[in-house]
Amino acid sequence: MQHSYIPDSLRALRSRNYRLFFFAQAVSMTGLWMQRMAMGWLVYDLTGANKALGIMDFVAYIPSAFLAPLAGALIESWDLRKALFVSQVLCMVQAFVLAVLTWFRWITFDQLILLGAFLGIVNAFDMPIRQSLVVYMVEDRADLSNAVALNSSLFNVARLLGPSFAGIVISKVGEAVCFFLNSVSYLVTLGALRVMRLSRVPRAHEATRKKSFAGLVRQYGSGFRMVGRYPPYRYVLLLITFSGIFGFPYIVLMPAMARDVLMGDSRTMGYLLAATGGGALLGSLFMAARKSPRNLDRWLPRAAIGFGLSEAAFALCRTPTAAIVVLPVLGFCMVSSMISCNTLLQSLVDDAKRPRLMGLYILAAVGVSPFGSLVIGFLGDILGTSPALFISGSLCISISFYFSRKLRPYRANIDKMLHRRGF
Repeated sequence: MQHSYIPDSLRALRSRNYRLFFFAQAVSMTGLWMQRMAMGWLVYDLTGANKALGIMDFVAYIPSAFLAPLAGALIESWDLRKALFVSQVLCMVQAFVLAVLTWFRWITFDQLILLGAFLGIVNAFDMPIRQSLVVYMVEDRADLSNAVALNSSLFNVARLLGPSFAGIVISKVGEAVCFFLNSVSYLVTLGALRVMRLSRVPRAHEATRKKSFAGLVRQYGSGFRMVGRYPPYRYVLLLITFSGIFGFPYIVLMPAMARDVLMGDSRTMGYLLAATGGGALLGSLFMAARKSPRNLDRWLPRAAIGFGLSEAAFALCRTPTAAIVVLPVLGFCMVSSMISCNTLLQSLVDDAKRPRLMGLYILAAVGVSPFGSLVIGFLGDILGTSPALFISGSLCISISFYFSRKLRPYRANIDKMLHRRGF
């Protein structure tokens, strides 16, 4: 069936299965971003401490640091659709428990930590499953890079809408309703997964189904060996890794920036996150419009440098208006760098090795950021919120320049690999 009404910049949506997944995830991720903002605001409301925000983010994402590479190895033998169904059910249960505890005012900081850690463990598997499943939903392999960019687009539409809704909901009826709405939103994804019609079982590597524990350990290490043997993988992942440590945790201090530096409230925080999401959406659409993954190795470090510059500028803002001007640039550059990394890796790797590499990508983009969150939280209490953010942005700039130089000698090799894989 032809979908001539779908423009080329959205060409991955011509695939029915991907279209179902895309719109279901748009609803679910909006609910998730409502929950993320509500959790951050609730933590700061309960404790009033930057370090508490850092600790919360640390326990929520640290499981990815240890489990994402193992998850990448394990899921090669799983039916990815069934695995995603289970992980989404667990996320729904976590959000519902959080809603009940908050509604009846039973919630404590310790309970938030436990529930955040539980969600982090589930997400360590959920994220590489979703990344690896996309290739089975897209009917034309040439649309894969477009699908990766559209995935990020919906992520950032959700980041644009979710915090805005959450700011209004929190001010009117409280955080518990945000958690409940997120729980309900997972039903849409579960329904989409049930009605998908896939032409083949979404399993990357049938031969790994009955591997022993020792075999899984070897497979776990093989992802790191694969990255070690091919320097472009290594430098791209290291660039995102250090961005994840020093740059991405900026969002941890957003409640402190909104309340203490910009003298706002929960709505102010919603506006700040919405401004970031707006810029991120533009970055996603910009990347989706690209026809090919070629030259992404050049664009990636430039976007990372822009991210560091805009984070440092945000740290110097003293009014909500100034912050809302700067944050779209930050969102654009951050998302452009992440999409560039994801698309480049997915375009270079073989299908059978994709889950392992995506596990390492999740480790780089998400798994290491808790360490940065912990540091920036404590640094914010010691030096102040703005100085901590400025230092983070400055480190991102320096690191991005360094890896730009390291990638330069491999540009011809990357172009050759992309050509060999049909790009």
